[in-house]
Amino acid sequence: MELADAIAQGRAAWPGVAIDEATFAAQLDKAEGDAVTDLYLACGCANGDNTALAALDRTYLAPLRAPLAKLGLDPAGVTEALQQVREELLVVRDGRAKVLDYSGRGSLHGWLRSVAVRTGLRLCKGKPKHDELGEHHGAMAEDPELMLMKKTYGETFHRAFERALGELSAKDRLLLKQRFKHRIGVIDLGILYGVNAGTISRWVQAARETLAAGTRAQMMTELGVGKVDLESILRLIHSQLDITLSSV
Repeated sequence: MELADAIAQGRAAWPGVAIDEATFAAQLDKAEGDAVTDLYLACGCANGDNTALAALDRTYLAPLRAPLAKLGLDPAGVTEALQQVREELLVVRDGRAKVLDYSGRGSLHGWLRSVAVRTGLRLCKGKPKHDELGEHHGAMAEDPELMLMKKTYGETFHRAFERALGELSAKDRLLLKQRFKHRIGVIDLGILYGVNAGTISRWVQAARETLAAGTRAQMMTELGVGKVDLESILRLIHSQLDITLSSV
């Protein structure tokens, strides 16, 4: 996209927000996505524009109070977390505001949510958290975005999973149960089905991908979310699918 077109798009989305055009051009050059209007607002915030800062508070930071509260923070803790986010992203250090780290990959809302959750978790001082999807597994315990997704969409995931599982063929349901719940190896399954281990692996992978796609479709239908949240929902599904299969 030409710079002039990107600026026009940004101005249309955020009337009255002033940016440094050279900074905006640099952000566009290294952008990893096409979230032009979000990049424009981020540049306005980095420029210290009051209209941009007010829009950031109103449109992006205020809705994060509820997710932060779900981490166990009281109202004062939520306020403190948001203030720390503002300072971390908007205070100019070494000639640059950290809000310019936003690359346009995914939505600005999602990026800010990740920053806020990391901040909130630090304020929780490492207290163990439990949620409806059970204990943390592996990298999940170190990924605040996934932890928030579990807390926010856990029940929806389970409902979507059950519906998608019910739509699988009886053969695929049995195969997944044998592989993940009963932990039968691919060699033994190959003997059982009269095929080689490679074929079993392909069958299992295909059934798992069908289940993941069905779960995603069910979640998107129930939540009514758009492409903005799709990447996070996909991460949640793929992080929890095998764990959930082992218990069905």
